[in-house]
Amino acid sequence: MSKRFFISLLFVMVASAAIEKVAAQAITIGGELRTRTEVRSGAVAPLYDSLGTALVTVMRSRLNMAYTSNVMKAKLVLQDTHVFGQTSPTALSTGTFGIYEAWGEYLLAPGISVAMGRQAIEYDDKRLFSASNWSNTGNAHDLLLMKYTSTDFILHLGAAWNNASDVYQETAYTTTYKSMTYLWASKPLGKFNLTALWVNEGYQRTNNQSNVNDNKRWYRNTIGGNLSYSAENFPVTFYGTGYYQFGHGTTGKQLDAYLLASKIQAKASKTVAFNLGADCFSGSKYDLATTEDHTFNKLFGANHSFNGSMEYWKSMPTGGLIDLYFGPEVAIGPKLKAEASYHAFSLAQQQVKIFDHKGLGSELDLTFTYPVSSVMNLQGGWSGYFANALVTSVKKLKAKVDQKFPQWAFIMITIKPTFLSVK
Repeated sequence: MSKRFFISLLFVMVASAAIEKVAAQAITIGGELRTRTEVRSGAVAPLYDSLGTALVTVMRSRLNMAYTSNVMKAKLVLQDTHVFGQTSPTALSTGTFGIYEAWGEYLLAPGISVAMGRQAIEYDDKRLFSASNWSNTGNAHDLLLMKYTSTDFILHLGAAWNNASDVYQETAYTTTYKSMTYLWASKPLGKFNLTALWVNEGYQRTNNQSNVNDNKRWYRNTIGGNLSYSAENFPVTFYGTGYYQFGHGTTGKQLDAYLLASKIQAKASKTVAFNLGADCFSGSKYDLATTEDHTFNKLFGANHSFNGSMEYWKSMPTGGLIDLYFGPEVAIGPKLKAEASYHAFSLAQQQVKIFDHKGLGSELDLTFTYPVSSVMNLQGGWSGYFANALVTSVKKLKAKVDQKFPQWAFIMITIKPTFLSVK
């Protein structure tokens, strides 16, 4: 079924391409073949010494088809993800083939357009909305997106309403948010750039018997923005972030949380730069009332890009998180780039009563990137986490059980060929 659909779709796209030159339109068919081999010996959480280190290869394959004209844009991305060995040599698929993106955008007037369908959306530094490219599956949303773009101002309004199936009456929905509305704006101010974001999510409410109520929702609001500074002849750039969350969380608790972050990059030369930053996610203390929640939720942001490559804190601890980090970026020759980053972690609030400190250890990340050619990229790295007893407790692992030294390494090859481009 999927194979027949795939071949038919390719036939239609290629046949259409023959007409596009006459109509001054464009069509592009490209792909992505990405494999990543990882050595996991305490990634995401410490590993008991009695358990074996994992060697895993994950692969993501995408077929990207894009259409552009003076008044219309459309994109379709087909995707398959799997782990090496997940499919036997005699099988064709494990059912991981599907549609990652499928949307169309129409220009209503100069600078005003509307897009509808499944879309990978990203804003600012990808903290709250990200395509999550590192993930093997990625993030995408089913929504209606209205855009206004001028030379010095951009405004996006997105809206979504979700159902689990093709229903004829309102039914319970717990897959993700039931509804979402967001507003994003961007405005350059000389050498500064200011962005603002408001997100309202509605989650299905449960009653006292923990059953889902079909008609009522809890609403979580996130509001804030970013301020960045960069100048062509000045070696220092700055990026500041601030968000406040209020309303109710997904379990109905009264929400009062915040995120503050800043990052400075200083270029020492054309080949060397230094990064220095701090992230502060508010958290809930162990004695907080059970009806309240002060832990900031990262919504749909990129997990791998922040707070350490080993992703120990991709799920925010109840006590929140403080991450102080620094490290250099070095260009070695015309292509090779090396990065190092050291993170010092701690809880924002005391989460475990028996500990008199909030330190969560530290992490060292080393990453190397080498673009082999215009269609092939090679990346590799190593990370080590210097954990302590509080990490074991927060991760809900058994105390006084020997653990391996937490480390993780990877090598990733990405190939992005263009199969067809007609303009």
